Amino acid sequence: MACGEQGFFILYIMPNISFIFAQIFGGMATLVLCLSYVVKSKKVFLLFGLFGDIAYGMSFLFVGSWSAGAVALLSCLQFFFVYHYDKKNRKMPKSIALVFIALFMVSGILTWNNAWDIIPVASYIWYTFVLYLDDVKSIRVMYLLPNALLVVYDIMVMAYASAFEDGIEALFLTSMIVADVAKMIISKKKKLAIKKAIFAKKSRGTIFCSLQSAYSRIRKVNNHYMSQIAKNQWNNFHIPSFCKFSKVSYY
Repeated sequence: MACGEQGFFILYIMPNISFIFAQIFGGMATLVLCLSYVVKSKKVFLLFGLFGDIAYGMSFLFVGSWSAGAVALLSCLQFFFVYHYDKKNRKMPKSIALVFIALFMVSGILTWNNAWDIIPVASYIWYTFVLYLDDVKSIRVMYLLPNALLVVYDIMVMAYASAFEDGIEALFLTSMIVADVAKMIISKKKKLAIKKAIFAKKSRGTIFCSLQSAYSRIRKVNNHYMSQIAKNQWNNFHIPSFCKFSKVSYY
């Protein structure tokens, strides 16, 4: 290959190939990470997160964003450790979490390009704490802010294709959170309506029973009272005056 052809290949073909691979990996990462937000099991979520971060890290490496690529690939290893301990129904030891936090910081310092590189480093440190949560719904909520910040980072480092993909992921995550909140509100309203219905039914039954009980007690007291009156009237019965013998005076 002539020098001119080599220069043309390096200047024009290689950047285009890198861009194409970056978009392929970026699309894969978006798809896998969006699927991870749908699942309910934390173990499945961790597996999706592991493969998603591999594709995500590779997409950044192909556009020359070494800091974001390095922390994303380190995050894959962290997902593996969290998944390994979660399978044993255990939490990842805090010492390992501290090691990953230190690695994120060191990789960010070694691959530092500008002040915006603090966003991916801080985001993945935040993910380290979030992965200790057990509920996938709670994890989704805690992922929202870092995902939005990563969209800002993509724009600032001019990784516009990644910004588009991360934007789709952030919007999908937001829609999932909104759906969770809507389901929770509907569920609470249904439970409240059921409780009100049960309470009203019990109240009506209690009032009815109370009225019956009160009525029976009144009847009992009334019968007793009437029997006492009848008894007293019998005991105090007087012969009418016209039936009585009157004293006769003899002169």
